[in-house]
Amino acid sequence: MHRLFEPVHLDRKSIFWDYRMRSESEFKGYYHWHQICEILFVHEGRGRVVVNRQTWDIRRGMLFFFQPFQLHQVYADVSPDTPYSRTIFYMDPLFMDQLLRPFANRHALFTALWQGSHHGQVYDLKERAEIVEWIYETYDEARQAGTGEEDEELTSLLLQLMNCLHAAVRSAPVPPTDSPERRTPRYSEAMMQWIEEHYHEEINLEKLAEQMHLSKSYVSKVFQQETGSCITDYVTARRIKQACRLLETTNLAVEQIGDAIGYPNASYFIQLFKKEVGTTPHKFRKHPSRTTN
Repeated sequence: MHRLFEPVHLDRKSIFWDYRMRSESEFKGYYHWHQICEILFVHEGRGRVVVNRQTWDIRRGMLFFFQPFQLHQVYADVSPDTPYSRTIFYMDPLFMDQLLRPFANRHALFTALWQGSHHGQVYDLKERAEIVEWIYETYDEARQAGTGEEDEELTSLLLQLMNCLHAAVRSAPVPPTDSPERRTPRYSEAMMQWIEEHYHEEINLEKLAEQMHLSKSYVSKVFQQETGSCITDYVTARRIKQACRLLETTNLAVEQIGDAIGYPNASYFIQLFKKEVGTTPHKFRKHPSRTTN
């Protein structure tokens, strides 16, 4: 079952490594977040990534850095002729931070990726895709040889990856583009911004359509086309994400939190929270870094 909060269990390892995963059948994206960092590199494919209320195209050479607890969604349009191939690895940023501390510039870049407030830690590395693939292949060979968990191999992986990012964009994430020039924002991004400002209220599709100067049917259709998901799923994800933050950072009662995010019916809020996060609000407040059935 897909849940909004998907804790990644490293099981005493430093990194969770998924090398060159390939999908040729349906790949339905969903909104979620993890308690640690995730780096996604695209070898081939097409689709969309939604993060920080922006939509990005999937294509060869794109690298996405998802911060801990950062809401994101990946949707790939796949078939035997257009497979989706990617390498994903998850890591504890505190441990990686220690490995990179002796290297001031690369450490600063990693800190910006891990803790920065950019609109999205997204990089177009199409000109360096073969280099990144060589870095990943070399590290995977080390894992196959049983040395992938050694500090030297992990440090080498991170340094070489930071070098690619630094050389490609001079420490700055690229703006979302479909061409060398910045593109016109998509309708879905304007909708997500409106939802950001109103998610705690009763979401009215008619009002959203009015703000977008579009019909209600087209609002739903274009959001689905541009993000791969429906508006309701995004609203739910955004509300539950805020609920998690309030549970971690305030002493508000569960009923108050439900009301604050747009669910005045406390029973419904608790039921929905358990379905999407995997535990009750009370248990999440006690153990926010893991789920409990």
